[in-house]
Amino acid sequence: MRFRLPLFFLLIAALGSAALWWWVYRDRTDPPRFEAADFAGLSTQEAAQRIADATVAGGAPGVLIHVRTRDETVTVVAGISDRKSGAPMPKEAPLRIGSISKIYTAAAVHHLIDQGRFDLETRIADLLPRHLIEGVPNADRATVRQLLQHTSGIPNYYDVRSYFTRDWTQPISLQAMLPTVRRMKATHPPGERYAYSNTGYLYLGAVVEEASGQPLDEVLGEVIRTPLKLEATYYNRFDPADEAVYGYGTYLRPWKNTYAYWEHSGPDGGIAASAQEVAVFLEGLLGEEAALRHLGDRMTAELIERAPRRRQGLGIETIVTRSGEELYGHTGDVFGYQTIAHYYPERGAAVVAHVNCNCASLTSSLIGNLYRAVEATDGVFAP
Repeated sequence: MRFRLPLFFLLIAALGSAALWWWVYRDRTDPPRFEAADFAGLSTQEAAQRIADATVAGGAPGVLIHVRTRDETVTVVAGISDRKSGAPMPKEAPLRIGSISKIYTAAAVHHLIDQGRFDLETRIADLLPRHLIEGVPNADRATVRQLLQHTSGIPNYYDVRSYFTRDWTQPISLQAMLPTVRRMKATHPPGERYAYSNTGYLYLGAVVEEASGQPLDEVLGEVIRTPLKLEATYYNRFDPADEAVYGYGTYLRPWKNTYAYWEHSGPDGGIAASAQEVAVFLEGLLGEEAALRHLGDRMTAELIERAPRRRQGLGIETIVTRSGEELYGHTGDVFGYQTIAHYYPERGAAVVAHVNCNCASLTSSLIGNLYRAVEATDGVFAP
């Protein structure tokens, strides 16, 4: 018995610790849910404002929703951008859009393919210096196509160890993340299946720079910013504007101010842009007779299944709503900030939404409520 009692007390202590952990770090948000009928008779602005207000009431510090259709442009905000000062959420500030940046990097890749610099079947090992390839699982065999579609099997540099040990105030780059990736195993053989990898897009950024002989930011300027006349879209700029949006929440620290973190960096997540210009970019890629439609067509030409009602293109994701409508875009998530950017080709509508918190339940609710507003029976956001 004297040997069992310590084990019993250890078990009680472990259960107590787990209960305390749950109590301190539990999700305290209250995600709202609307039905399509709730938006009956509302204008686009009224529907968007109702969703934004309810999301803040559910626990988000601040929310921005921007809708761009063939006939109107609407931006609504709710809540605050800074808990300390109480400053309201700005409408036009550059936002940390995280992995939505991958669409921008993919556009640069497809531009260089159009120029004949390489093709989808080119191995990145044939394009990059050997020191960037050595020791990284699958990097010697992975192709440009596989990196764009997340089928290379090159491991994602995010893992538990990196989350808790990396200095996230330092920018992300391929060189900085190589030591992390080299200690990992491949997720699968190249081309076998889908497995999301931020590392793949770090490599694609290096491919763009090596093949073009220019920094990625310059290529993005030539391919995207100049033709679309974008003036509030930046790459690898920590704080591109005076009107800052402060983010809140990391793993195990849901209240932490994350503004000082520089996770919004690198080819996989380094774009900061106003919601209005994200919408212009999506329309410029996917709209009828759009300036960059040739690049958008490349991204959506080959789609593979990644999950029920979700497919992965060559640099962009698609989602099929419950009503059967397919939309294109991406989501973005960096410490303290979550963003969605979707284009509805049948309606010619772009929807961009942003919350300044690590609040997955609220963001999922926001996405669902926007879907239902778009599909509202009386034609909210209708073509």
